[in-house]
Amino acid sequence: MSRSSMTRLKFGWNLGRRHFSTDRPATKVVLLHFGFPRTEFYAKDFLFKRALLYYNVPKRIQQFIPTTLMSNDTVRRCIERYGERESFEATVNGLSKEVETSLNRLVPEYGQISVSSLFYFDDLSGTFQDRVNSILRERSSHIVFMPLYSHFSNSLSGALIRLVAQQIEESTIPLSGSKDNSQRFLPNSDISFRVSLIHRWNSHPMISQFWRTNLEDKVKQFEGVLFVAPVVVEIFIKNTGFYFLSFQRGCGNTEYRHSVWANCERVMSDLGHPVPWKIGFYNSWDDWPIPIACEGYSCQSRSLIGKHPFEKRVAVVPITALLPDFDTFSRLPDLLQNTNKKSLAAKLIEPPSNSPIVAQGLTEIIKNHLLGRKHAQIQLLAQSKKNQVIQDVFINNSG
Repeated sequence: MSRSSMTRLKFGWNLGRRHFSTDRPATKVVLLHFGFPRTEFYAKDFLFKRALLYYNVPKRIQQFIPTTLMSNDTVRRCIERYGERESFEATVNGLSKEVETSLNRLVPEYGQISVSSLFYFDDLSGTFQDRVNSILRERSSHIVFMPLYSHFSNSLSGALIRLVAQQIEESTIPLSGSKDNSQRFLPNSDISFRVSLIHRWNSHPMISQFWRTNLEDKVKQFEGVLFVAPVVVEIFIKNTGFYFLSFQRGCGNTEYRHSVWANCERVMSDLGHPVPWKIGFYNSWDDWPIPIACEGYSCQSRSLIGKHPFEKRVAVVPITALLPDFDTFSRLPDLLQNTNKKSLAAKLIEPPSNSPIVAQGLTEIIKNHLLGRKHAQIQLLAQSKKNQVIQDVFINNSG
């Protein structure tokens, strides 16, 4: 065999068309999350960048965002209490290792599977774009991105997916001659891979099983259950020509609210509906204090408990939280302390940091994805103009 033929085999391409190499590197699963700031100094940058994404702030007016919104007593208390706990990164890394071990045992036909995390805000590891590029260069034959938010919303999971898709679109090129945009290669290299996405998993029974298990020994101590979830808001800041800002208010993604309700119903159904239950929504720790009117739901933080007709003991369940975070160990306790009355004792049921149910559930979700279960709803996600880049990167156009 000639040297040129050997070179073509080694690098997996011929006559300008790139194909996958016969060598099969590891499958890479990347868990996506925004992360949390470690100090108040980093919190200002964290919250500024988060606000730009969350509120869709146009670039030409970003400089007018007041820095006074970037830090307050709520943020300071969150960071202070965070210092007393295991870091969120350490918790997620431990979960990643458990999932990785299980996947390698269950689906060995996919070679060595690696599971890691990627946080948008990481003050120690360079820019998010650089870290995405680093993952793309690891020579994995298949890279799976999965937002670590149990209930899909455009402002959390959707924002992270768009950021990843934008970087993949800028750094890679679809394989020539293929209608499948998910088959990519890095220019001027022999690196090629497939990218895929797990973006909606709120219907998996793991979520209701997780909270049923945490409630079943406690629920009879209470006269009611109040499930709570962060408000998801679609707010667009418009430039009127003179930099006057107007907000479009609402509860945002209807699908998000419905998915929250469905999981609450599953939990109480599994428990046998022992007590009455309600749903309440609250402003998360990093939300701007903008009053939001949500049709049919209580979204005012000050009225989190007051509008619900419970008499004495109430279990408050953060249904969307599968791991401890700023909301579960700081924001919600503060809200409950402010709203508790003498005749009402509201107790927050916090999520444990190392539940085997979460590890097993994520393992099953990823395993099913690797075995070929497709998410048709990616098409729906990509229909809006701002999500076009997701269509360009993650959707298989070959039918």
